Amino acid sequence: MSRDNTTTHSVLIGIAIAIVIGGAAWVITGSPGAVSRHGVGLSSPGGEPVFVSVEAGDSASSIAKRLQSTGVIDSAASFERLAKITGGDRALAAGEYEFVPGTSVLDALTRIHSGLTSARIVTIPEGLRLEEIAALLEKREVVKASDFLAAVNALATNGTGLDTDLLKDKPRSATLEGYLFPATYSFKRNIEAPEVALQMVSSLSKALPPALRAEARAQGMSLHEVLTLASIVEREAVIASDRPLIASVYRNRLKIDMPLQADPTVQYAVASRPGSVVEYGYWKNQLTQQDLQFDSTYNTYAKIGLPPGPIANPGIDSIIAVIRPANTKYLYFVARNDGSHAFAETFEQHEANVEKYQR
Repeated sequence: MSRDNTTTHSVLIGIAIAIVIGGAAWVITGSPGAVSRHGVGLSSPGGEPVFVSVEAGDSASSIAKRLQSTGVIDSAASFERLAKITGGDRALAAGEYEFVPGTSVLDALTRIHSGLTSARIVTIPEGLRLEEIAALLEKREVVKASDFLAAVNALATNGTGLDTDLLKDKPRSATLEGYLFPATYSFKRNIEAPEVALQMVSSLSKALPPALRAEARAQGMSLHEVLTLASIVEREAVIASDRPLIASVYRNRLKIDMPLQADPTVQYAVASRPGSVVEYGYWKNQLTQQDLQFDSTYNTYAKIGLPPGPIANPGIDSIIAVIRPANTKYLYFVARNDGSHAFAETFEQHEANVEKYQR
């Protein structure tokens, strides 16, 4: 990041500077805290975090007073003098910053000069439902789960700020299930739920470049269909090398109008049954014959073809696996109970694999 000042950032943290102010000599030796005199580095950082907001146009003086009044630094005067002598007073970035009491003046100035605002780092794993993502965001104190779900529903309806090409195949009545990209995000501390939702959908847009979209459509698949099948692959696959193989099984079945018979779609369906989530969670482990007959458009044992939409939010590897499946004639697979799957072209081969690995 370049800034319009005559003193580079390295001056603040990497070069020894002799500063003479009011007849007193200060020596900055290069590491935050290694500064003596007037409280620049005398306090030992500790205690609960303190959040300080810096608004655009705030002066070094006003920021310094705010830092001192909240106990972040010992001396506002020291902060202001250091900012002036290094040129940092002309390049203080707006934002919300997190400090511990007793932070050195040098450290505080360096962070505000560089725009190192406080943030919440959250990793969204592949294969979660909307509700699970919402719960994770609330657990990490980013936004409330209810606010996030409301924001996602509103975004699905109005589409404000979204990539129209990405969503053009999504039915208007469908949610954004499958469109929230799993990744590691750095959310600012005071972020609002609509911005979180928009950021996650925008990340999917960036992960799907025009060439990859064109490749899918050339095969007769809409992006909505790709995400739908990718979400199933995501829930089935445990090891990366199985993804293209699992995708090939489902695409082969789709070609011959054979039911997908994907357990994750049944898990998604039965979660809508009253009391099911409380008792079994969102992904019921042991499905019964009654579950497999559950009347739902998402039940791919009972319905032929893809479900009406994604059942989870897939990662890029599962999306690519659907667009570029392995070239096989497989129609069946069964878990080996070590994370991998055994694949078969015929029902007889599949039965033998079931007998070997499941019974």
